[in-house]
This record gives sequence, structure tokens and C-alpha cells, in this order.
Amino acid sequence: MFHVEHGPDSFDTIEEWLGVVLDEAQRAELLRFEQWLEEEAITAGGVGPAEGKRLFDRHIADSMAFEVGFRDGDRTAVDVGGGVGLPSIPLAIMRPEVEFTLVDRSRRKTDLAARAARIVGLANYTVVTEQASRMDSRYDVALFRASLPIPQAAASLDYCLEPMGTGLLAVSRQFKRPTIPNAPEGITFTLSREGDGILASPFWLLTMRKS
Repeated sequence: MFHVEHGPDSFDTIEEWLGVVLDEAQRAELLRFEQWLEEEAITAGGVGPAEGKRLFDRHIADSMAFEVGFRDGDRTAVDVGGGVGLPSIPLAIMRPEVEFTLVDRSRRKTDLAARAARIVGLANYTVVTEQASRMDSRYDVALFRASLPIPQAAASLDYCLEPMGTGLLAVSRQFKRPTIPNAPEGITFTLSREGDGILASPFWLLTMRKS
């Protein structure tokens, strides 16, 4: 496996992996977001100080990996506890037809995410400072990236999702298959290993759907 660095070849590889086609403007926006993470998010504490040399693989490509869980009819998505915009800003760049909402209770983080969205130039992105459980809206997709443990994420689907919606949770970037608890009644869990040969380590994605 190799570490994904930004550049034309890496974008071509990622597009083939995910089955998407990015135009030059989208590629530029992803690189602009990576630059913002390096120049502002690390200093502000939104991303760890050791992440500077692996921002693309561990944060940009890692976020893009959630694409595999989207369906053609999805039009709204909520990023629960998304901090400075991971994974939702890269996904909003990739999917301009989907309206993304980031919900986080930290004003400091949501201010950073809102600034990043302005710098990138996203028109399909809203930032809300609030507990996700207090939101009135429901979405086609709920995204969880290191924001909630599996049982709590599964429980939150009742107040986050439309009846036929999908929850997508990043479980691990370790090589060993993670242990997943039994799904609660009325929900199906599907664990998949994504990014082999593309990412420096595999991306384990848990897809949660109401059954």
C-alpha cells in the first residue's frame, strides 16, 4: 500500500476507486481545504499537530471514502460532531447536489468549519452549533467520523434520519478487522473494508440502515 499524496495521479486513483469524476474546480477546492487544514486548523487545535504530513491520506481521502455509502437518491446529509468539517466538507465538494449540514456543540469548531466552507466556496453547506439530539430536521444520510461510539451512533439514527436513511460511521484505520457489537433491533449493520491499495491503511466503514 502507498500513502496517498495530492496531485493529478492521486486524484485519478481515488476517482477510479470511488467511481466518481471530479472536475478541475473540485480538485482545486479539495486542495484548498487541505491547505486550510495545514495553515489554520492545526494551529487552532481542530486537527492534531502531528497530522501535517498526512493530511491528504488521513483526512481528505479518509473523508472521501464515505462516498461509497451514499445512494443516488440521497439529497441531504448531516455530519454529527463534525468538528472543523471532516468528513462533510470534502464530501460537499464531491457531491454538490447534496445539502450538507454540520452539527457540533463546540462554537469554536463550528466557527472554524464555517470559515473553511467560505474559503472553499461551498454553496451546499450549513453549520449549526447545537447538540444533534436537539435538531428538528431529518436527513437521508448521517455521518459519524470519530464523534460517537457505535451504540450511541446507532441510537441517534432515530432522531437524525429519514425512515429509509443511512448512517455511515468510520470505525477504524487499523489493518485488523474491528469488533462490531450486535445491531439493535430494527437496524442492520454492514462492515466493509475500503481503500485497499489506495490508502496507507484500510478504512473500515460501518453502514447502518433501518431494517
